[in-house]
Amino acid sequence: MKVVFYSLLFVLISKAALAQTYDPVKLFDMGSCAEVITYGTISKLDDKYYYLDCIINKGKISTLKIQKYIGRSGSFRYTKYETGQKLFVFLKKVNGEYQLYSTGIESEIPVIHDSLVIDMNCFLPKTAESLAPKGYTAEYRKIQTFTVGNKTVFGLRFSPKYLYESITAFNNCYQVILKRPNTFPSFFCFNFFNRLTRERTDMSKRKSKLMKLMFMDMEEAQLKNCK
Repeated sequence: MKVVFYSLLFVLISKAALAQTYDPVKLFDMGSCAEVITYGTISKLDDKYYYLDCIINKGKISTLKIQKYIGRSGSFRYTKYETGQKLFVFLKKVNGEYQLYSTGIESEIPVIHDSLVIDMNCFLPKTAESLAPKGYTAEYRKIQTFTVGNKTVFGLRFSPKYLYESITAFNNCYQVILKRPNTFPSFFCFNFFNRLTRERTDMSKRKSKLMKLMFMDMEEAQLKNCK
């Protein structure tokens, strides 16, 4: 009995430690470097995969077979996988199979009642704090904390359509170039360049506050990671 108790205690402590040390990939990184960005509904499940009915090209519905997330990083799903769940996903292809872009669950965002929540940790501190001039007061935390399944998330809430359109606008303006293959711009040095004129880029930022936040994060990450 003691062995079972201490084994369970070790698992719980290990999970807590992982959750404290895991640093999520930032939204600008997922938005600019994921191979597929889409949202849709789980139509089927098996042991290792789920099947997402989603829009990929020109409004056409496709079904993607995606590896399930198993929580290795220390971040955890809001609930178990079930058919009918709606998700916004950032994907990469590895050995011909789709899996989440990052090692954490931030690449798989639940959509509930046509809204989703981007964890505040998916922005660098300077960017996130710019949204709260008075700091992270108790009132601000209360306003920006949402219940997502069995989790509470401190973050920003949007519709999936707005998130998708903001990411599309961001990618129309900027291209991120990795200095080392298979690295994350969130944590490693990278370059980026502007695809459009400054006037057109500024116009896009005025239309989408989220795109502006992603740009701020990208600039800050480059300064921090390329010292």
